[in-house]
Amino acid sequence: MSNKHFLSILMSLCLLLSACGSAVTPSGTPAEMDTASAENPTAKPSGETEAGTAPATEPAPVEPPLPEKMEGDEFGNGAIGRNGGVSCFSEIAAQIGVDILKAGGNAVDAAVATAFAVGVIEPNHSGIGGCGMMTVYLKDSNEFVTIEYLESTPAGQAPGMYNSETDSMTAKNAAVPGQVCGLLTALEKYGTMTAAEVLAPAIKLARDGFPLDFLVASAIADHYKTFSGKGYEYELSLLSNGRLPYRTGELCTNPDLADTLERIAKNGMDEFYKGETAEKLIKSLAEGGSVMTMEDLAAYHCVERTPITTKYYGYDVVTVGPPSNGGDWLLEMLNIMEEKDIRSLEQGSAEYWRIFNEANRIGIRDTYSYLGDPDFFDLPVDEMISKEYARQRAAQIPAAGVLATVPESDLPYSRIEQTDMPESQNTTHIAVIDKFGNIVSTTNTIGNGWGCKTAAKGLGFFLNSHISNMNHTNPDSPDYIMPGKRVRSTISPTIIVKDGQPVMAIGSPGSLAIPPSIAAVINNVLLYGMDIQAAINAPRALAINRSASTGPQLKLTAEVSRIDPKVIEELTAMGYTITKTDSYAKNLGSIAAILLGEDGLFYVGADSRLAYKAVAY
Repeated sequence: MSNKHFLSILMSLCLLLSACGSAVTPSGTPAEMDTASAENPTAKPSGETEAGTAPATEPAPVEPPLPEKMEGDEFGNGAIGRNGGVSCFSEIAAQIGVDILKAGGNAVDAAVATAFAVGVIEPNHSGIGGCGMMTVYLKDSNEFVTIEYLESTPAGQAPGMYNSETDSMTAKNAAVPGQVCGLLTALEKYGTMTAAEVLAPAIKLARDGFPLDFLVASAIADHYKTFSGKGYEYELSLLSNGRLPYRTGELCTNPDLADTLERIAKNGMDEFYKGETAEKLIKSLAEGGSVMTMEDLAAYHCVERTPITTKYYGYDVVTVGPPSNGGDWLLEMLNIMEEKDIRSLEQGSAEYWRIFNEANRIGIRDTYSYLGDPDFFDLPVDEMISKEYARQRAAQIPAAGVLATVPESDLPYSRIEQTDMPESQNTTHIAVIDKFGNIVSTTNTIGNGWGCKTAAKGLGFFLNSHISNMNHTNPDSPDYIMPGKRVRSTISPTIIVKDGQPVMAIGSPGSLAIPPSIAAVINNVLLYGMDIQAAINAPRALAINRSASTGPQLKLTAEVSRIDPKVIEELTAMGYTITKTDSYAKNLGSIAAILLGEDGLFYVGADSRLAYKAVAY
């Protein structure tokens, strides 16, 4: 048969099929007749035109390319996406979070995986020996929840047992860790993946190694003398290659931590609180003088708490309440700034920083007067974050100059003494958004750098230093040491809402810098229209010491080299003492944040002050 004859037959068959109204599916099988044709054989199949020919298939819409970067992203720390994004310490950890999202996980899955990974690669700031808090927005139920997993004091911990002069760098300073319980509880209740799936990347990092970041290498070098001393042999083994301390870029491994995480992945949180890991942990702590017991670990539980909120220039600010004393401080500060209409002032002017820091100083004064464990005390949080209370406090700010001493408030609660106790700035924050619209803002910490300078032998992680956060001298203090009591922290994972829909997730490490650094970025974005990365990069001048709330010295720690000299002169004339710090100072917070743009894109910001990096897709 000739080719022409064959083609003629083939064309006839095609015409016959078309006339019969049949179709062929991509798999080559006849498509089912639509409902209208089945009920009425004379009806035209759906989609057929009057002329009897099917309309042309419209091509699928092509998504426009994403912008390369945000206008204010001078260091390339930020990222832009439409399906999901993660901001945290290290691009390695942020990529792990995004990989979880790409694999079908939600924001909680990604946040938990990222937190475990950060604990491996930034062990001086966080890890499974520490604690944290997580604020979650659940898209399907339009619900906000807070998971609180701060540490608790051992049952045998009594007043007078802890000596700040001799015990701060020992196992005696370690409280019962909460991170494993908190992260796995969040995963079980709000995630979609298994513990084994989200822990796998962290296990791989610890087992196979990762290039050490400059900041962690610097932290090792800064404490190498301490860890070279007697009694720190195991700690030194975790931070060196056998001869010398790990250096920037060197491959760092932690097989003991990999083994610990593998057991947790296999056996769940009971492994950490009741299993082999718990037994090794208690044995190691006992050698260092800790009174923590197996019963303390078994009794630990995390708590799902109701977030606290306030309105700020039409936005709802959702954050954590006690035992964190950062959330109420942040909301009170925002309320006072709104009462003084800070939006009417030029951003970064001397008058802006005056109103900002006077509100901040009042917040410091109040939060350290009424902090404590809400399971032990009825704290006046609702009063502190009310608009009426903000009006009263704002009226105390002078028309010019600064408050020489912040007045005590008259809320009906016993106050605690104001001391300038050292506070840790060694914390880490993670912000995550997924394609489903779920959002997580979570902050984790082990307290001081390297916690209590004690690692659990054979387990590969450092213990927290949070017994020192408690009050050990004043029985009238709501923060007085008691068995089983939650430790306090200023961590403030926050979500911003407009007209019922989240528009921003934000948080920071930095102890006393946490609430004001968050407030500064909130102002820069919501009141002054900066993109999220420009808002993060903008210079800061913050009151970040507790003595600043009472005098006599009114200290502002400022990135002086990036602030107009005239502004510095005016702030000094107002009564502030200016403490000069680095151009991008790591002691002024390090923001991880996500902004949901009106264009439907996710703008993920990351602070270069502590080498944060964003990844999005």
